[in-house]
Amino acid sequence: MLQPVQVGTKRLQFLCISLLWLVFFLMPSASFAQQQFVGQWYEVSPSWRFSEQPANTVNDPSLTGGHFVFQSVFEITDPDQTIVIDFKNSSVLGYFHHYISDMAGNLIAEAHGGIESTSDNTFFMRHGREFRLPPGQYRLTTELASAYFIAVPQPYWDLLTHYRQAIKWGSVVTLVSLGILISLAVYYGILAFLRKRITEITYTFFILMNVIYNGTALLVTPDLFNIHWFYFVGGPILFSNCAYILFAKHLLQIKASTHPKLHNLAKLCLLILAVLFFVAIFNHNLVIECARYGVGLMMLYALIAAVARAFEGYKIAYFYLVAIVAFFMIGSIAISSKDLEGIYTIYIEHIGLLAVTVEVLLIGLVLGYQFAEVYREKERSLVLVQQSLQIAHHDALTGLPNRYALDLRLQKLSSGGMLTMLDMDNLKLYNDTYGHHKGDEMLQMFARILSAKLGTFGVLHRMGGDEFAITSDSFAYADNIRQIISETINYMRQNGFEKAGVSYGSANRVEKTNINELIILADERLYQHKRRTLAEGI
Repeated sequence: MLQPVQVGTKRLQFLCISLLWLVFFLMPSASFAQQQFVGQWYEVSPSWRFSEQPANTVNDPSLTGGHFVFQSVFEITDPDQTIVIDFKNSSVLGYFHHYISDMAGNLIAEAHGGIESTSDNTFFMRHGREFRLPPGQYRLTTELASAYFIAVPQPYWDLLTHYRQAIKWGSVVTLVSLGILISLAVYYGILAFLRKRITEITYTFFILMNVIYNGTALLVTPDLFNIHWFYFVGGPILFSNCAYILFAKHLLQIKASTHPKLHNLAKLCLLILAVLFFVAIFNHNLVIECARYGVGLMMLYALIAAVARAFEGYKIAYFYLVAIVAFFMIGSIAISSKDLEGIYTIYIEHIGLLAVTVEVLLIGLVLGYQFAEVYREKERSLVLVQQSLQIAHHDALTGLPNRYALDLRLQKLSSGGMLTMLDMDNLKLYNDTYGHHKGDEMLQMFARILSAKLGTFGVLHRMGGDEFAITSDSFAYADNIRQIISETINYMRQNGFEKAGVSYGSANRVEKTNINELIILADERLYQHKRRTLAEGI
C-alpha cells in the first residue's frame, strides 16, 4: 500500500459542514482510500527547474497566486496497484507538473496539466493523473503556477479503481447543475427578449456569467471546447455581481421615490463593485479575491433588501427571502476558501455551483409566483373591463342594451335588417299618480316580458325614458314582432298596468342605407302609429 512517511495534524474548521457534504455526496462508497500527501510547500521563481532544490518554505500557496513547489515522500508496497494523484479543495489551477523521482533523485515519471495547459485530461473534468510504480520509496515534487486560487490546493492520492467511483458524484453535481442553469438561462433569455424587463435581462446575464465561470473552473470548457483562458474563472463573476444587485432591486421594486435608503445602498454597492472590477483589471492576482468580496457584498445587499421589503408586507419578498437565505448560507461556504476536511473529490467550486443552482431554482418559484400574480391581476382587470363595458352598454334600470349599444348594433345591421322604434304610453300617468317607483316597475315589466318573448326575432334596447328600440336581422320578422308587442301589452294590462300601451314604427334597411335616415324613418312611422291610436281612441 501507499503510505505517507509522516502523519500531519488535521484542522477542525467547518467539521460539521464537511461531514454533511461527505455523507451526502460520498455515502454510496464503502471505503475511503483517498489520503492527502504530507509534505512541504515552497515558493519559487518562475524560472525554477526540477533539478533545483527550493529553499523558501511557506505554509500553503497564497490565494493571490504565484509559483510554488510541493515535496513529499511516499512508499509503494503493492506491485499491482495504480495510483492517481490529484488536488483537493479546488480545481482552479493554472498549471501544474508532477515529478516522481526515486530517493536518489532520478526522475521516474511525470505528468502535467491545468486550465492553461493544452494537455488532455485523463479523467473528464478532473486534474487526476495515473501512475503505476514498482514497490519502493519515492519523492513527489509538484510544481504549481497560477494567477490565483479559489481555495488552497492540496495534492492527494487515491487508488485508480476507487478514484473512478469517487469522482462520479462531483461530475453529477457539475453536469446536472450546469444543465439546469443553461436551460433556465434560455428560458429567462426568451422572457427577457419578449418582455424587455430589467428583471429578466439582468437575471439571464447573471446565470450566463455563472455558467461561463463554473464551466471553466470545473474544466468543462477546457475539456469540451479547448478554451483555456484562465480569467474566465473569476472575471464573469465580477459582472454577475452587478447584474444580481440590479435584479434584486427590480424584483423587489426598489425605487428612489419609494425606497430611497435601499436605492442608495444599491448604488453604493454597485460603486464598490466597480472599484473591485478596476482593481482586478490592474492586478490580475486579485481577480478571484475581488470576485469573492463582490459575491459577499451582492448576497448581503439582496438579504437586507429582502428582509426590509418582507417587513413591509410585500409578498414577493417573502418568497425571495427563502431563495436568498439558502443562497447566502451555501454561498458563504463557497467564498470562504477553507480546506474541506475529509472531502477530496468535491470542491469549493461544486459548493458554489450548487449554491447558484439552488438559488436559480428557488428564484424560478419566485418569478412563477410573480407571473401568477400578474395573471391574476390581468384577470381582475379583465373583469373590471367587462363590468365597465356592461355598465357602458346596458341600461341600469332594465338591464337592456342602451342607446350606445344600439348605435353599435345598427352599424353592423345587415342589408335585410329592420329597426323598430317604440314609445310607451301613459308612463307619465303612472309616475304622477303612483310615484316613480311604479313607473320604474312598469318599464321593468315591459322590458322583461318583451325581451323574453322576442327570443331570436330581435334584440330590445332602451334608449331612455319611455323610448325603446328593436333591431332584427330580417324584416321578414315584422309580423312576429308586432304580434309579440301586442301580447306583451295584453299581459301588462292583466297584471297591474291596465292603462299600459305602446306606439311603434318600423323601417327596413333596404329603404334607408344611412343609419340616421333609418332612425328618422322609423320615428316618423312611430308617430304615425301614435296619432292613429289617439284618433281611434277619440
